[in-house]
Order: sequence, then structure tokens, then C-alpha cells
Amino acid sequence: MAIDILSRSAELHNAAVGGMAQATPTDHPRAISAYQCALMSVEHAAGAVALLTIGMPNAAMALFRPQFETLIRGVWLLEAADEKWVRQYHEPLSEESAKAADKAPSLKVMFDELLTRDDAKVKGIVGHLDEYRQQSLRAMNSFTHGGMHPMARSGTGYPIGLIDNVVRCANGLVAYAAQMAALVSTDTQANMVLVRALHSDFRDCMPAMNTGA
Repeated sequence: MAIDILSRSAELHNAAVGGMAQATPTDHPRAISAYQCALMSVEHAAGAVALLTIGMPNAAMALFRPQFETLIRGVWLLEAADEKWVRQYHEPLSEESAKAADKAPSLKVMFDELLTRDDAKVKGIVGHLDEYRQQSLRAMNSFTHGGMHPMARSGTGYPIGLIDNVVRCANGLVAYAAQMAALVSTDTQANMVLVRALHSDFRDCMPAMNTGA
């Protein structure tokens, strides 16, 4: 297994979390929701890399879908969600609020709403995430639900190239999560400097297509 990509990725995730800890979100429900989703997304990625490091690839692969979906939900809550959903995600957790949250829009609906946004920065991020969705969602679903992909890989093993590619793509999403945390912070300019440093310092474990903030 490509242990170097895993160790470098763990360093990236620690650096991202450290930078995000300094990015205090503005006092607005949308900003706070986006920030919390960004942190959760990075946590899923870090958990996946930790599982790969100890030789549990099936469990690791299952975490890349919630990493992606949590990030999408954060962008949606920030940019496109109806106010009722923003308020819903700030309700205390109860049986009633959990049932209401179960009716939240699907990933496809969230994407469709985000794709109508005119803001150039939002369109850029959503465009990259939509490309990731189109290329990877079917496999992510299979890994998450015990489908053909993990069944086949359990027998033949996971090629180093596959692990390398999947982890690099996940690292690109980590960078986007850090970027979102910076955008909703009380000092976007200062925190965006930290995001650019992630791209510069960890270019060796990022996807080739990722061009930075």
C-alpha cells in the first residue's frame, strides 16, 4: 500500500483542521452550518486514511461518500437551502426534529439547486464537486452499501494505484472544506492564506486537477 500518500494525507488533514480551528465562523446560521459540515467532512476523510493505514480498506472506502455528501450539504446550506432547512439544522435533536430532517432534499436536488447559483466562486466549487460526483458516486454508493465494488476488491485486493487516486481525490475535498471554512469566517482574507498554503505545502498528495483556492 502507498504508505507515503497515507502519511502525507494525515499531515494534510491535521494542517487543515488546525487552520479551520482558527477560522471562527460569522454569527449566522448558514455560516455556522457550513462550517460544521466542513469539519465533519474532514473528519470522515481523516477516519478513512486512518483505516487504510491499519489495513481496513473496505471500511475506509465507505467513509468517502459521507465525506463528499457532508461537504455538499454544507455548500447547499450556505448558498441554496430554503430558510426552513437552515433553521431545521439548528433545532435541538429530538425524535420530531430527526423525522423532519429525514425529509431534507436528496443529493441530486441539492446539486440541482446549487447549479442555478450565479455567484462565480460558488459555480467554480460546485462545478468541481459535480465532476467528482459524476465520476465517483456509483462506486462510492457500492462501497458504502456493500455492493459489487467491495465484494470484488475483497477477493482481489486493492491496487496501490486505486488507493492513491481515491485518497488524492479525498484530499482535494479536504482542501475545499478548508476553503469553505475560510469563506464563512470573520476574517476570510487571513484564513484564505492558510488554504493556499495547504495547496502549496501538500501539492504532492493532491489530485492533479486541483488548482487551489
